[in-house]
Amino acid sequence: VNGVMLPSSIYDIKTAKDKPLISTINVQIRNLMRNCRMSFVLLAVGVLQLVFLYIETQGGLSAGGFRACRETTCKQVIPKIIHQTYKTDKLPENWAETPQTWKDQHTGWTYEFWTDERNYNFIKENYPDFLPTYESYPYGIQRSDAVRYFILHHYGGVYADLDIQPKPGRSVSEIIGDAELVLPQTPNFGITNAFMASVNGSEFMEFVIKQLPSHANKWYQVVRHWHIMTSAGPTFLWAQYSAWKGDKTKSLVVPAGYWGKCSICKSRCRSVETSPLQHLTGNSWFSIDSFIFNYVIMCNPLPLAVTIVFIVELTMYLSAGKTEKVPKPDTKFFVAKWIALFALAAVIAYWKQKP
Repeated sequence: VNGVMLPSSIYDIKTAKDKPLISTINVQIRNLMRNCRMSFVLLAVGVLQLVFLYIETQGGLSAGGFRACRETTCKQVIPKIIHQTYKTDKLPENWAETPQTWKDQHTGWTYEFWTDERNYNFIKENYPDFLPTYESYPYGIQRSDAVRYFILHHYGGVYADLDIQPKPGRSVSEIIGDAELVLPQTPNFGITNAFMASVNGSEFMEFVIKQLPSHANKWYQVVRHWHIMTSAGPTFLWAQYSAWKGDKTKSLVVPAGYWGKCSICKSRCRSVETSPLQHLTGNSWFSIDSFIFNYVIMCNPLPLAVTIVFIVELTMYLSAGKTEKVPKPDTKFFVAKWIALFALAAVIAYWKQKP
């Protein structure tokens, strides 16, 4: 009418009337999301960090209350055999003294050193059905992880990584006591395979080796570190011990502090000072994804997230008003928020490193 277009329906009238209000609400929502969306990410990461802290401080066994012997008269039933393995008999310099150290501190024990060649022949001769799986592993560390279960099942005894040594005048018997199966708890959470002991013919080791083929290649093993951990490594072992329905009254889970393992997030731990064992530099198979998984995700997710999100938000803050008609966040609020977040990240990082 007279050059003015009228709404064709009551719905159009309502929509036209509400458009300014809707537009205002949209702008307010956008401003809120712009100011807070990154903080929501930090909130989630912060919760994750607190969960890891709780598990590390409260979820582990107490080294102080650990007893290796279940009976008053403690008789060792695990064979006095020490097993260690490496690619060849030429060891890295920092591990070169490990075999002799075990021999010196365990007179009367048998020491067995397993190279890759000896491991292969052992599987071929004694567990030929597993050989196709053994050969199919893409990483050498997977074969090293897997073969230690077979060695303990076949011979029994104690397995220890080469970065683990007994302290002078101390014996591994202090740890294994009269148990038929000994597994070590990690200082973070779960069970590891860096140090184990069992009788020969162990029902648990038999259960473990039967599960290996079905875990060699899973859909979730998308990165190298996770593939190694879940196919035959520590995470795999932890899952199998949780699933095993056998007699666990004869098994012993050793607190991380008592077998001498310090958290990967700490430079020093007081709890390991009374342990019969000591640790050298290990993790020879680690790669960049291992570093990210352990030292970033496990140890310092919040400090890293705070830094990344700060850079993103600072970029958005500096560009606000140039490319979008969105006002800059309040400067005082912006500065105060990030001072508080960096202070929180620093406190948590310090707490994680504290002995």
